[in-house]
Amino acid sequence: MSKPYARSQLASVTARGGAWLVDIVASLVVAAVVSGVAGVAADPLGLLAFLLVSVGWYVVPEAGWGRTPGKWVAGIRVVEADGGDVSARAAVVRNLTKVIGGGSILLVLAGVVFIADSRDNQRLGDRFADTLVVRV
Repeated sequence: MSKPYARSQLASVTARGGAWLVDIVASLVVAAVVSGVAGVAADPLGLLAFLLVSVGWYVVPEAGWGRTPGKWVAGIRVVEADGGDVSARAAVVRNLTKVIGGGSILLVLAGVVFIADSRDNQRLGDRFADTLVVRV
């Protein structure tokens, strides 16, 4: 099957990295505020609120609009490999690897290697979810 996006339309590692940086800083600030309102960060309710906001920051906007605020700033979006809008299932799958690997700089660097090694600039989560990140 031919892809509806040419290689020149795929998001670069630097665009994806910029989007990730915006998202990680903004989501951590929002999650810290929400968890602080929900309870002390060490409290189970505060930790749950922190996790829900951290994960929801990526999954909800990608499933709804194909892009997080960071991706919007970077001018990129997530699509299914066939060019269609990203499904909620694909948004969850691609972001599960981010949640698992996001806490370690070595795993973040491994993600960069996966993108650089992929013909379609896909990190591991994109491969599992069969998604692409493209320039808008």
